[in-house]
Amino acid sequence: MKTTHSITSLPDSPEQDRAHRLSRYVWQMAVRVVCFVGAVLVYTTWHTWLAVIPIVLAGVIPWVAVIVANAGSRAENDIVTPAGAVQLYDADDVRIREQQEDARAQAYRDEQDRLRDEAQHAQEEWQRHGDRSRLWKTR
Repeated sequence: MKTTHSITSLPDSPEQDRAHRLSRYVWQMAVRVVCFVGAVLVYTTWHTWLAVIPIVLAGVIPWVAVIVANAGSRAENDIVTPAGAVQLYDADDVRIREQQEDARAQAYRDEQDRLRDEAQHAQEEWQRHGDRSRLWKTR
C-alpha cells in the first residue's frame, strides 16, 4: 500500500529532532537539580524522612530522561521512503502473497540452475581444450 506525503506532513529533519530531544533532556536534568535542592532544603528545614522522596526522584529521572531522549519523536507513520525505493506489496490475500513468494523462489532457482550449467559448460570446455593461455606462443 503506497502512501503519499505532502510537504507539510513530513517529519522534522534529523537536526531538528536531535535539538528537540536535547531540549527535553536538559529540562529533565533541570528538574533533577531542583529535586536535589528540594531534598537538601526539606532535610535542613524539617529534619524529616520526606527528604528521601526528592532524592529517589533525582535518582530515577536520569534513566527516564535517557530513554525518552533516545526514543526520539518519530512515529511509524513519519517514515518517508525516498523516490525510487523498493515498495513491498502488502497483499491482504494470503494466496496472492504465497504465489508471489513462489514465483520469486522459482526465479531464484532458475537463475542458480543457469549459473550452474554455465559453470559446468566452462569446466568441460577447459578440460577439452586445456588452458593454453600460459604456454609459449609459437613463431
